[in-house]
Amino acid sequence: MATEPLPQLSQPSAQAQWQRVSAIGILYFALGVLRFFLGQFVYLIPPFILLFNRIKENPAVALGLVIGVLLLVSVSALLKFYYFQYRLSAGTVEIRSGVLSKKYLNLPFSRIQNIKLEQPLFYRPGDFVCLQLDTAGSVKQEARLVALRRPFAEALKQHILDVREVDAAPITRHHQATDTSNANAEQLLNRRSLADLVIHGISNNRIWLFLGVAAPFYNQLADKLLQLLLLAGIDLAVMFDPAQQSWLLIGLYALSLTLFMMLLFTLFSVLGSVLSFYGFTLHKKQGNYIRRSGLLTRHEVGMKLSRLQWVALKRDWLDMLLGRVNLSFEQINGQQQQFASNQKIMVPSVTPTEAQQLLDDAYPDNQLNQLAFAQISRRFIWRYLLLYWLPVALIVPAWLWQQQYQVLALFSLLPLAFWALLIVMRWYRYGYAQDNHYYYIRRGYFGVDYYCLAKYKLQQVQFKQSWLMRRSGLCSVKLVLACGTLEIPFMAQTAGSTLLEQGLYQLQSSKKAWM
Repeated sequence: MATEPLPQLSQPSAQAQWQRVSAIGILYFALGVLRFFLGQFVYLIPPFILLFNRIKENPAVALGLVIGVLLLVSVSALLKFYYFQYRLSAGTVEIRSGVLSKKYLNLPFSRIQNIKLEQPLFYRPGDFVCLQLDTAGSVKQEARLVALRRPFAEALKQHILDVREVDAAPITRHHQATDTSNANAEQLLNRRSLADLVIHGISNNRIWLFLGVAAPFYNQLADKLLQLLLLAGIDLAVMFDPAQQSWLLIGLYALSLTLFMMLLFTLFSVLGSVLSFYGFTLHKKQGNYIRRSGLLTRHEVGMKLSRLQWVALKRDWLDMLLGRVNLSFEQINGQQQQFASNQKIMVPSVTPTEAQQLLDDAYPDNQLNQLAFAQISRRFIWRYLLLYWLPVALIVPAWLWQQQYQVLALFSLLPLAFWALLIVMRWYRYGYAQDNHYYYIRRGYFGVDYYCLAKYKLQQVQFKQSWLMRRSGLCSVKLVLACGTLEIPFMAQTAGSTLLEQGLYQLQSSKKAWM
C-alpha cells in the first residue's frame, strides 16, 4: 500500500504547525461520548427502573430526555473536535485536547511501544483510521489521533517502527541488516476462517455477560416473549400445567425449551465471535506481531516481540472436545490499564498443531511438548477441603434439615459434591516444569491451560512457606512478570528453591532486554 511522504517529521518542534483531524472525527467523538454514558448505565439502572412505568405512561418525557441527550452529545462532540489538535515534528508527536480540562501530551517516538489502527464502519467510505500510540507507562500516556487518512497513518506508523529499529541494540541492527528484504516483508503466521470463528463462538460462550446486564429487565422481556409465543400459537401455561399434561410430556417440553434457549444463546455467542474476529490474520514484520480483525470496526494491533512476557495456551473442556486451543501473546501491562484485552494478542480456536507452530515462532527453543510436568502435593486438596469445603458441608445441610427443608438439604449435597470435584480437578491439573530458558506452568479444572515464560523476563519472585508447609517440606512460589503473576502452590521445597535459583541466575546472566 502506498504511503504519503511526511516532510513535517524532519522539522523541529518550534517550526511544526498544529493541525486538526478530519471533520469525520466529530462522529468519532460523538460515539465516544455515547460510550461514556453507556459506561455509566449501571449506576442509572435503579432510577431508570423506578421511572420506567412513569415514562411508559408519558412518552413525551422520554422524547424530551432523548432529545436532551442527543443535544448534549452533539455539543460535546463539536467542542472536543474543535479543541483537539496535534503536531508532528522530528521524533515527537504532540497533542492538545480538552474542553474544560486542558490536556497536553508530548510523546517521543522512541517511547512508543504499541501501535494500533482502528477503522470503524463509518470511516471506511473515506478510508480514515484512528491511530493509537501508547507506551509502557500508564493509560494516560496514550496518544490517539482519531481521524487520519489511511496512507498518512500507515506512513506515520512505518516511520515510528523505523525510529524504534534505529534505537534498538547494535546486535539487533546488525542482524536485521543482513536480511533487510525479509524483515520489511510481512510474514503471514495464521489466518482464521469463518468456520473457525463459529467453533470459537460455540466453545467460548460469553452470552452470560449479556444476561447479567439484562437482569433488571427480565420481567418486561418475559412478558414480551410470552406475547410473541401466544401469537405463534404456543401457550406455555397450558404446556406446563400438570392438570392438563402428563409429567413425561412436561419433562419433554422442558427439555425442548432448554435446548432451544441453549441454541439461541450459542447463536448470539457465534455472532459476537464473528463481529470481533472476522477476517482475522496474524502477521510478523520487523520483530512485531500484527493482528488484524473485526467486521464492523476493523482493528490493527501491533505488538513488539521483545515486549512479550508469556504465551498462554488455554483450552476449556469444550475446546478439548473440539480439538481447539485459544493462544494468547501477553505483553507488558500498563499501570492502571483499564482493559486487559488491549495488552495481548489472542489467536482464537487454533488447532494444537497451529498453536505449537505459533509458540515455536515466539520461543523457538521451547520444549513444552517434550517435558514431563511435576505434580503438586495432595495437601493442596486437604487444605481446601478442611478449611473451606468441610465447614460449609456440615453447616448448610444441617441448618436446612433443622428448618424442615429435608428435600432441599438432600439437594444441597449436589453442589457440595461438585465443589469437592473442582478442588480435586484443580490439584490434578496443576503442574510445573522448566528447562534452561523457560518455565512451564499447567493449571485448569476440566479444561487445561499452559503458560510458557522466559526466565529472563522475571521482575520479582516470592517464596512462601507457612509453619505447616515447612514441616512437610513444601512451599508456594510466585513468579511476577510485567504482565501479571503466576503461582505454583504446594510444591516440594527443594524443587521450589531450585526453580527460583535457576530463574534468578538466568535473569542476571542474560544480556537480553526484558522489554
